Amino acid sequence: MTVFLLPLMALAACAFSLSAALHLCVLTGRAPTWLPLPLENYSGALTMGIFVVWFPAVLLAQRMHPTGSGTFSWRALLAGCPPWMRYAAGGLFIYAFVNFFLSVQRVADDPLSALRPITGHAMLFYGVAFCIFFSAWRRPRILAQLECPLGHRLRHGDRFCPECGASVTPATPGQD
Repeated sequence: MTVFLLPLMALAACAFSLSAALHLCVLTGRAPTWLPLPLENYSGALTMGIFVVWFPAVLLAQRMHPTGSGTFSWRALLAGCPPWMRYAAGGLFIYAFVNFFLSVQRVADDPLSALRPITGHAMLFYGVAFCIFFSAWRRPRILAQLECPLGHRLRHGDRFCPECGASVTPATPGQD
């Protein structure tokens, strides 16, 4: 899986850059001159591209949190990212949420403004996918499956097995 991290990071970064550029064009109301097709033609490509990067990102996230204990932590998932990147991911979530509600009332006014929620959400999905890939690339040990001495699955950071109570030694490979 780590072989695919760099190409997926590059794809997510390029798609994030394109969606951010298109979003700025939509916000300013000006169609870019560097695009060979009208701006409206790119919404389908942006939407389909999300699935290309988001599916592997979800698989990585499940691998980083192997047990289904119901607790999910973005902090643990993005542990390999620098703090500014974690804050940027949170900022993207807030921006996409606010942007969606601000753009709903303007969709009827201008056909170009219908792209505003699409490009805003595309930035969120591509940006967060990039952060997940970057975290896994920077700390590949968080992808390792941890087990207690009796073979039960563990989450990263567990000191005791939740099933049998066995102590997990800090020397366990992949322990962060």
